[in-house]
Amino acid sequence: MASREANLRYRYGIGEKEYDLMYKKQDGKCAICLKKKKNNLDVDHCHKSGEIRGLLCNSCNRALGLLNDDDEIIKRAAEYIKS
Repeated sequence: MASREANLRYRYGIGEKEYDLMYKKQDGKCAICLKKKKNNLDVDHCHKSGEIRGLLCNSCNRALGLLNDDDEIIKRAAEYIKS
């Protein structure tokens, strides 16, 4: 089984130190729902550019993926639930 370091490097091009710095910067909270998670946040990245956006809980990360990271769909979804 691959180490956490190897997995982060392979998938996102960062190591544990970079992950831990992002985790501390976000105070251990998901960047979207702001729920505090104990060191198990997903690395969120743009699938087109590969650029890392931040750390998300699994639910928020999956939600973005299911909406194809499409900002227009996400805006419409937000408007829909407001009505």
